[in-house]
Amino acid sequence: MDEIIFFNPGDAVANDFDYQEARRSAEIYKVDHAVDEGLVVAKGADGKFAVFYEAAGQPDVSAVAKEQPIGKYTILAHL
Repeated sequence: MDEIIFFNPGDAVANDFDYQEARRSAEIYKVDHAVDEGLVVAKGADGKFAVFYEAAGQPDVSAVAKEQPIGKYTILAHL
């Protein structure tokens, strides 16, 4: 079963057209930065893979009616 989440593409930590490279970027990022939140590798509708903080996919209930670009992503890996 797919896990589909909506992310703001501008929040991506890394982007790549190769899944292995996106995952490698996520693992390097996690080592180089003290990451308290989990990271996810996701695939967008355009076929591009992106790395996001897991919490970035949660709706921001404190946002005051400001429109943000969002994209539909399928989660492929939790890191």
